[in-house]
Amino acid sequence: MSVLSYYEVLNIPETASSDEIKQSFQRLILVHHPDKAIANKTSFDDSIHRILEAWEVLRSSEKRKAYDAQLRAARLKQDGVINAEVDLDDMDYDEASRAYSTPCRCSGRYVITEEDLEGGADTTGCDNCSLRVRVLYVVDEEGG
Repeated sequence: MSVLSYYEVLNIPETASSDEIKQSFQRLILVHHPDKAIANKTSFDDSIHRILEAWEVLRSSEKRKAYDAQLRAARLKQDGVINAEVDLDDMDYDEASRAYSTPCRCSGRYVITEEDLEGGADTTGCDNCSLRVRVLYVVDEEGG
């Protein structure tokens, strides 16, 4: 399980206004107030601590801007840098594995399955190195 972002802690979108951030913070503090907490004390302490930590960062425009930059950098590191874009129509299709593939410059292969595509994935990594590609395709809304 990954660590929740401050936006997820406050249950708000990353595009939330400062008023929305404040409203969510106030609502969550009331919900997790010690007089209303039914769960065990450890769970309560952790929840309040995370809510206060998120509020402290997101309420300040300077801290929020720095946090957003850190969040983008972490996502980029996790997702990897996209090396190239490949059209799905230009990839080889294997019916047995229901997967599309194309060669990488390292002699490995980029592979993306139909299941991945149906789930909304549009990037895949090489099976032999750290390079990644974005797979370009159009979703058929009619299901045909």
